[in-house]
Amino acid sequence: MRGFEVSECGCLTSRWSGRRFAPPLSAGVMATGLSDMGFSDIEQEVVLLKAIHELIDSMVNFEMLSLNGSDPDSEVRFKTVTDQRFFNIILVDFLSCTDKRAPTKRTSYLGALRHIAKHPSFEVNDCVLQLRDATDQFVDWLEREVEVDVWLPAIDTQTTLKISRVSFLKMCGDISKHNFLRAIGVAEELQKALAATGNPKTPEDSLLALSDFYERFHTDILNYHSSTVSEFLNNIRWGIYEYMQPQFQRSIVWEAGDPPKCRYTYPVGLTSAFAKECYWELMNEVRNVPCVRRFQVTKWLKLRY
Repeated sequence: MRGFEVSECGCLTSRWSGRRFAPPLSAGVMATGLSDMGFSDIEQEVVLLKAIHELIDSMVNFEMLSLNGSDPDSEVRFKTVTDQRFFNIILVDFLSCTDKRAPTKRTSYLGALRHIAKHPSFEVNDCVLQLRDATDQFVDWLEREVEVDVWLPAIDTQTTLKISRVSFLKMCGDISKHNFLRAIGVAEELQKALAATGNPKTPEDSLLALSDFYERFHTDILNYHSSTVSEFLNNIRWGIYEYMQPQFQRSIVWEAGDPPKCRYTYPVGLTSAFAKECYWELMNEVRNVPCVRRFQVTKWLKLRY
């Protein structure tokens, strides 16, 4: 086993010297079928928790966001428009499924969290209930259908779109990530949404309207929702931290030295080299409290859309 010096284990904020794109989620349930690596249940859980923790760290941090005000009237703001775009791109990954070739069962990240909260591999405690509640609340919020008044000048259309939050967040994230020639699927989704309002459009019309759609739903509405989404994500991160604390205390072993060193013991059932590496990194991450405190977003940013 490896050891490390206490002085070398910085807090989470020290990780933000550079950004990393993390692997892709949709709010679904655990899919069936085992991967070729044949991970055990505990290995699946460790790998997924590590991936989820990394995704949230990529979105909710003080390099990209500022936390203003005091509870229960806190507010999160993006530091730049580029940060908002990056946030939306990573959020799409978080709202999509894992790769079918990944070493875990194919699943959405939120579906995985719901499964873990119902069937935890580690000691059951009240903390896993906090993780469950945080995940369920986010899923409920995402799946809610909202009505949004939109003006699409490129095709001279004023209408009210009925669309779920998870749908428009993913559509905007795809536009953020891709050139318009790679966003044909988003244009098709917009075409269907417009047809449902009694405004049938051609594929060319929908492609023309993408920029207007993006301006309304990304630049305007995502900016409005950024505080709420960040609160949900941060609560999930705190849920993971609290759920893993009993396991962290059992796992860590201190060794004599100057400075002192420590290592982790692996739980029963964790045998894969990749899963062990994920476990080691996850334990390092939950050594320190999350870099962003728990916060409550003002109600004035939760009344619309």
